[in-house]
Amino acid sequence: MTKFDTDSCTYRQSKRLPKKTLNALSLFSGGGGLDLGFSASGFRICLASDIDNFSCNTLEINNGKNEFYKDTKTINADIRKLRASDLLSEAKLDAAHINIVIGGPPCQAFSVFGQRQGLSDPRGNLVWEYLRIIQEIQPDAFIFENVAGLKSIHEGKLYKDIIQSLTLSGIYTVSAHSYQLADYGIPQFRERIFFIGSKDGRHVPPMEITHGNSTLATLKSYRTVSEALRFLPVTGVDSPIANHIGRNHSQRIIDRYKSLVFGERDTKTRINKLHPERPSFTIIVGSDKGGGKGHIHPFVPREVTPRESARMQTFPDWWEFYGKGRHVIRQVGNAVPPLFAAILAEHIKMHIFGVKQKKTYEELIDILELDYLKF
Repeated sequence: MTKFDTDSCTYRQSKRLPKKTLNALSLFSGGGGLDLGFSASGFRICLASDIDNFSCNTLEINNGKNEFYKDTKTINADIRKLRASDLLSEAKLDAAHINIVIGGPPCQAFSVFGQRQGLSDPRGNLVWEYLRIIQEIQPDAFIFENVAGLKSIHEGKLYKDIIQSLTLSGIYTVSAHSYQLADYGIPQFRERIFFIGSKDGRHVPPMEITHGNSTLATLKSYRTVSEALRFLPVTGVDSPIANHIGRNHSQRIIDRYKSLVFGERDTKTRINKLHPERPSFTIIVGSDKGGGKGHIHPFVPREVTPRESARMQTFPDWWEFYGKGRHVIRQVGNAVPPLFAAILAEHIKMHIFGVKQKKTYEELIDILELDYLKF
């Protein structure tokens, strides 16, 4: 990975970012969804770490493409072999200058889409590695993201154990909230849980729902698949947008996809045809052996491209994913949608760091350059 500039975490004034630097360390960074959203909100991601080489390369090639995600040191390493002192040394910071640690240990061990092996799966045990780093650094706050299935596995015992462990014997006050991300203007049905730890004893309240199908005047409409797919050129080898190359299907598969109605599941591939006027079904990852696929395009008889899946996840088109095939699908499917991450970051800034005014949904869309979601 690139050399780290000793001044890389020095804040450079921007009218879009807050006056106070809020330094963050990112663990299990993956394809960068959480990092990108927190950066758009004004946090400085001083260091990002992941075991996956493809993800780390993604973070590297996007570093410095805009005014807010830049000067981030990336470490490609197994967290089980890292100490907090290693991370701090690479970031050229001491623990006292870390405002927040963010991350989501691999969720497949707890997902309702997987085999739900929990802590019997080695990926489930990485939860405790995340807690170890938190305990060693003791930042002002932390975010621990995972699938909503974490609440029910092992009859809820794991969920209670994690909350109790996250308090670090009373050092942190922990708030835990489950969110259906479509309720916050993300064009995808995706449920996740966020544990938020605060060192000063503050509880972080849940965010109020902003979008839905309700006729209530206070709610905006769900963002839809059609909106997410706006302005994309035809897929192909010469596409000017990265990761926008689709699979080649046989005529038999094309005919089968043509016969499906919106929302219907294909019995062979077990993926769904997207409904253009609703949020997407959850973007899924697949296994380490492959199997990660997009859903079926609502208007063209093919699976969506990785870029189209990234649109459902609210990644900007300028964010390029390194690798091909399943390596890109895994990064996209594992990510926290950057727009939701930015919304959550604004909420945390207000309730933990004392920022009095949040950026609006529309302002965050503008900062992230999500032109396809502009009204």
